[in-house]
Amino acid sequence: MLERGEIAPGDALLPERKLGEMFGASRTAVREALASLAGAGAIDLTGQGAVVRRRDVQTVSGAFGALLAHEQADVLELLETREIIESQAARLAAERCTMADLHRMSLYATEVDEAIAQRADATDPDTNLHVALVAAAGNRTLEQVSSVLEGAMRRLYRPTRRIMLLDVELADAFRDEHWGLIDALRRRDGQTAESLIRSHIARAREFTRRSLASEGGREEG
Repeated sequence: MLERGEIAPGDALLPERKLGEMFGASRTAVREALASLAGAGAIDLTGQGAVVRRRDVQTVSGAFGALLAHEQADVLELLETREIIESQAARLAAERCTMADLHRMSLYATEVDEAIAQRADATDPDTNLHVALVAAAGNRTLEQVSSVLEGAMRRLYRPTRRIMLLDVELADAFRDEHWGLIDALRRRDGQTAESLIRSHIARAREFTRRSLASEGGREEG
């Protein structure tokens, strides 16, 4: 509707409840969609509701529909897409990242380590680390695309991610890759940064594939 101009810049969107009724979606899904559109710069969220921003919204074409349909998304395909995005983001980040970017990523990596050591949920700092990597690439369009993807990932992938980060062997590998990535970015080594993030996400994808296969086997039994 934004892309077709049915809602003009400056127009207020309907309340969450009305939007949910219109699109046959839960209020949670609508809230996530609005948050993603706000992050992509298409709307402003105010105390009175959501208002379409006075700017070009073509960069978020399809974002709303993708979020509403994300329950039918394939988590393995999402991980493949994430690998494509983040591997290129890592190369760009090696060229463009600032000391502030590196500091932010280091803080998140430390939070992941602390959560793992305490056998606590490390999903949020882990997610934040990956979001910070894409932001460090300095490409707003790439960041917007990643934001839409991450919205689907948070819903579909969070339970698997939590279990994965509690696996001692995997957690050790992920920790090494996190710090190796940050070191590669600090040294402006784009090739190593890309290689590390590819192996990192490939490891997560293989764990997820095995988990899904195991669940399928149990259901058949």
